[in-house]
Amino acid sequence: MSYVTERVAGKEHIPLYPKGFVAIRILQLVLGIICLGLSGFVTGNAPFSGAALTLFISIVTLISSIYVLVAHFGPPAAYNYWAILGLDIFLVLFWLISFALLASQAAIILAYGGGILIEFTVIGSTAAAAAGLGAINWVAYLVSLILHSIALHRHRKAGLHAMPGKSPSDPAASLEGNKFQMQPQQPQTYYPPQPQTHEAPSPYPEQQQPLPQQTYQQQTY
Repeated sequence: MSYVTERVAGKEHIPLYPKGFVAIRILQLVLGIICLGLSGFVTGNAPFSGAALTLFISIVTLISSIYVLVAHFGPPAAYNYWAILGLDIFLVLFWLISFALLASQAAIILAYGGGILIEFTVIGSTAAAAAGLGAINWVAYLVSLILHSIALHRHRKAGLHAMPGKSPSDPAASLEGNKFQMQPQQPQTYYPPQPQTHEAPSPYPEQQQPLPQQTYQQQTY
């Protein structure tokens, strides 16, 4: 299936994504907001490293998701697929680290402190819920990274660029131009100027043709 290169004027730099891709971005935003609230609660009561890291990555997710959605539906000049690719890679790595660390620490809290105080049970359960939602968000960012990378590869392969207003280059025209430039120049042959010959005037002038005789008729009055 051929990649469509036609774009709306000013949106030539935006790749084509499959249907439902925006829904993944919205899901990432919703999960980031929920994890922000859960990790904020855990950090406020027991500020351990897993909760603090989840709180940080949730704030980054919130900012990144707002930028990506605004770039998709807002002014085309705000869209940059290299920036979105970098954000997806960053969030895939940090969501993996944060939910794994938070899940391990939540398991320790529930195992050793859950039976002593109800407060530890609430904190451990909240941390476990944040870790589970963080794992789902990690999967969502992994899927968006794969889909964005495929769309970016097809976009670049079609000759499209990262800035608006640039149309894809015509391979046939460029090939024809290369052929034109590679044509060897034909050697030019130099011919020396030939001497001019002047014919001598004839000693005998040309006989002039006699003028036609005019006849006059005598008019009688």
